[in-house]
Amino acid sequence: MGKLISLLIIIFSQLFSGQNIESSRKTVEKINQTQGFKIRIVPNSYYSDKNIVTDNGIELKGYYKNNKLLKMECWVGLSAWKIITEYFFSDNGELVFVHSKKYQIVGENGYLKKPQLLSERRYYYEDDKVIKTIGVNDNDEKKDFLQESKNLMNDLKHFNN
Repeated sequence: MGKLISLLIIIFSQLFSGQNIESSRKTVEKINQTQGFKIRIVPNSYYSDKNIVTDNGIELKGYYKNNKLLKMECWVGLSAWKIITEYFFSDNGELVFVHSKKYQIVGENGYLKKPQLLSERRYYYEDDKVIKTIGVNDNDEKKDFLQESKNLMNDLKHFNN
């Protein structure tokens, strides 16, 4: 009887988390299909002025519709890698999804003509908590994307275009 109850709990928890992911996917799909965004760009010089410097620069883009931030894209160029992270927000401003990719851009003979994907992860959020992670990470790096998204939103707010 105990095994049956445990099995039912596992099945129901999977069903509910699947519904949460589906809601996030629909939000991301809707945002990706949206046209006419007002885009705010925070350039590398803003980060340099704050003594946040990388070998190949940083750029942040905020995608706004009806004065609401729906998506951010952050590009960070390091010595041998570039990291591109996209953040998606619900209509009420909650983080619902993060998509992060890390590419190797330098090989043994210098810069690669075609960057090599090292890792790609998808993080699904609900109520400010990660509910599911999908993908491959090259070094199992743990990152607080929720806090990072708040920091980046702050950069968008304080940078004057």
